[in-house]
Amino acid sequence: MTPDSGSVRDTSVVPGPVYHACRILLGLIFITASIEKLANPWDFGRAILVYELMVGPLTWLVSPMAVIMPVLELVTGVLFIAHRWVRPSAILLLALNIVFIFAVGAAIVRGMEIDCGCGLDNWLFELVTGTNAAWGAMIRDIVFLMMNLVVLLAPQSKGK
Repeated sequence: MTPDSGSVRDTSVVPGPVYHACRILLGLIFITASIEKLANPWDFGRAILVYELMVGPLTWLVSPMAVIMPVLELVTGVLFIAHRWVRPSAILLLALNIVFIFAVGAAIVRGMEIDCGCGLDNWLFELVTGTNAAWGAMIRDIVFLMMNLVVLLAPQSKGK
């Protein structure tokens, strides 16, 4: 309460509508991205292999990742939509998003033309950005990262 007005002012950095828009949109995006991966885990596993990051003794991780990552995306997306356990879900999505950015960045640095394997339409990003699929995926993942940070750092997510 301020001494002058006698009312409580909202001093949050993130306005409620921005927080809710980012939370719901990210929830829908990650649910959508998980559906194709859950339906076709072998295809997603092959998409992971294309990045050539899981080679040699790490190859055994591809199958568990192809099954676990889509489940995590689905669960966190649903929790975002339901507005439950938002902060823990945002932390998990942040970790996943960092992995995605690292993988796509590694592909770009190595000059690889890849389909990200995310189940989202890269052609839209290529159309809008005029870049190849890898750069489109990188731009998209950075936007998702920023949206996720909005959700994670918003006071509204505390205790939810």
